[in-house]
Parts: sequence; C-alpha cells; structure tokens
Amino acid sequence: MATQLTLETRRALLSDASIMARLSMQLGYDSSEVVMRQRLARLRDEPHHEVFVAALEGDEVVGWSHVELRMPLWCDPFVEIVGLVADARHRRLGIGRALVERVVAWATDRKVHDVRARAQEHREDALTFYEALGFELIKEHQVYRRAPQEVVETGGMPTIID
Repeated sequence: MATQLTLETRRALLSDASIMARLSMQLGYDSSEVVMRQRLARLRDEPHHEVFVAALEGDEVVGWSHVELRMPLWCDPFVEIVGLVADARHRRLGIGRALVERVVAWATDRKVHDVRARAQEHREDALTFYEALGFELIKEHQVYRRAPQEVVETGGMPTIID
C-alpha cells in the first residue's frame, strides 16, 4: 500500500531562502541563501507581488512560485507567474499544479481573472506543463537588456518639466 504524501502551499518565509536558492539553481539561476533572503524581504510587503512555496509533509519545501500583479497601460490588469520551480527529485507529484492553483486563488482574491506565465522556448517540460493546465500561447517575443553603464555623478538632481 502506497503512502499518501501531504502537499501544502503557503506564503514563503525568510527561513525558506536557502532551499529556494537551491531550487533556483536547478533551473540554472545562480543564487545564494543571502541573496534569496534579501529578495524575499524586498518583496514581502509589496502588494503586487507574492511568493509561495509548496511543502511536503508541512516542512520539506519542494517548490516555489513568484507572482506579480501587472497593470500596464496597454491592457487590463493581469497576474503573471514570473517564476515557478518544482524540485527535480519530486516532479509529477502535483507540486507545480498546486502552486498554479494557489496563484489563481491569489489573482481571484484581487478580482483579476487573466493569469499568465512565461517559459523559455527551450524548456519543453514547462511548455507542456502550462498547456496541460489550460494555458495557451498568446505571444512570442525577444527580451532585450541594456548593459549596465558606468554611473557618472553629476552632483545635482535632474530637472523634471511637466
């Protein structure tokens, strides 16, 4: 007889930073406990952001998701899953699905029904995962980043003309 594992989702705590950093590395994003703790602290009181974890048996964190309420000028508000990872050792247990359900509930609490997710095109498993949960591809695009420039101190504040 197989043992049924209990999977719970909850708001991330600063004490989850170490395992969240290790999980991020499974996707190739280098992070340390200190950096993850700083990022969690920065987002903790931001009303348009939330970070959830999934835990087995209440305390073994096996996944996390970061969600953001976006309110661009070009469309109605939507909620975007900007990060989601399930521990590679525990895939196919419903961790990702549970995190997405938690995100959808968070969005619904804010009266937002448009939930979106991003996935890099080479992450075939993520693409299949989101499609299996009813997400549909609506756009493909390139992401550009301006390389950091050397900051030149001018000694004054810029003038803003309205």
